[in-house]
Amino acid sequence: MAWMTSHLFVQCTDAAQVEQTLAELLEQPEHRTDLGDFSDLPSPMVVCPPQGGWVAVTGVGAWFDDVVWVAGRLAATCRQQAISSEVFGNCYRLRLSVHRDGEQARLLRSPEGEPDDSGPMPLYEDVELVAFTTLCELGIPSSLIAVGTAPFGADGTVEIGPAVTLLRRGEEVLRGELQVKLPVLKREDPPVLPARTGQGFELMLFEDRYLEGQPGEASLERLFELEQAFTDRARRCRGDDTASTFTYYCGEHQERLNTMLQAHDHHTLPTEQRVQPPWWQFWRQLGKWR
Repeated sequence: MAWMTSHLFVQCTDAAQVEQTLAELLEQPEHRTDLGDFSDLPSPMVVCPPQGGWVAVTGVGAWFDDVVWVAGRLAATCRQQAISSEVFGNCYRLRLSVHRDGEQARLLRSPEGEPDDSGPMPLYEDVELVAFTTLCELGIPSSLIAVGTAPFGADGTVEIGPAVTLLRRGEEVLRGELQVKLPVLKREDPPVLPARTGQGFELMLFEDRYLEGQPGEASLERLFELEQAFTDRARRCRGDDTASTFTYYCGEHQERLNTMLQAHDHHTLPTEQRVQPPWWQFWRQLGKWR
């Protein structure tokens, strides 16, 4: 599953103000997602109690089609620094914005530009590390950054009390309450969240990653570097008897990618399992990417 987030962080100690602003935005049509069948609503947004001078909000991307815009509105309304963090680790995508005094002060996007399956494969970054390091540098506690996850090798959890949930049913905004626990991370590393695990002579972590573009030797070498970074983090959590197996999906370029991977004795799927939805169908499920 990798690290997948669509969070907001507001530098304040008034969770009620953050909650009220989000409720008002949910009542307005601008940038609300089209939920279609109201009987199948996504998980609610969760406004966490303040921790270390920050209020975290999870699940924002399911309710708004532009999380950066929401962060800007929170910064302007609450008159506080607001940060949006969208990490899609399973396709190496990141968008992170910082808003101060109602203005956007910083925007990180990786890779740059829009997805283009007809061009070369990007030289992907370790977006999970970039996001985690950036958020820590901005002063957000590491356990709060990992809210909503159950990381591999976490040293237990800590309760932070009741949070407020928000969702929209029709034109009505409903509030609820939820007890929130934060993972205790052993090291200053991003949360390690393997898709699957297995036990043999060593502990195996299995990862599925979705790519776009035509692979080349440089992009392939970068993928191997990212695999090693992921494995190193897992070993820092659980020891050297940990290994990882990555499976890549690359739409119409799958055959070429498999040939290149096999030349490096890298795992690939059997032929009968290689048919996958095009990458753009995968992106459609993530919502609008601006």
